[in-house]
Amino acid sequence: MNFVKGMDLSTLAELEKCGAKYYDNGEEKDLLEIMKSYDVDTIRIRVWNDPWSEAGESYGAGENDPKTSLEIAKRVTKAGFGVLLNLHYSDFWADPGKQIIPKDWQGMEPIALAGAVYDFTFSVMNTLADSGLLPAITAVGNELSNGLLWPFGRTPNFENIVLFLNAG
Repeated sequence: MNFVKGMDLSTLAELEKCGAKYYDNGEEKDLLEIMKSYDVDTIRIRVWNDPWSEAGESYGAGENDPKTSLEIAKRVTKAGFGVLLNLHYSDFWADPGKQIIPKDWQGMEPIALAGAVYDFTFSVMNTLADSGLLPAITAVGNELSNGLLWPFGRTPNFENIVLFLNAG
């Protein structure tokens, strides 16, 4: 039986821009080299729709729009890792306490939201495929125990939850 041994490196580019350095037993090394030496085989990369405020200010935590996520995917794939792509369908963290509809999708009804989910997923996956970077695993949504794309996809609105997940 094969097991995935992975970690989330969605903030890799941002941390390196901030000057982060990585060490193993006191020796500075490339983070991906360190992870390989500990048998990590898969890297999780989250994807947010538009992680900047209306004023253009970053929400932080990696700025993982599709372009940034693609750059990280290129780097980790080149280093020999598989990719777990996690589509949040939100402009920032989606979790059991918040599943906020992206700014560009505000005001849409469920059928239109499902279309937006499909289009976003198709665009991200096509971009990855065109770059030769299809992920090993794709997570449709993030931490969905209370649904996604609230209020329409919030439990107990299971018909909409299924609609959105199938669109992804």
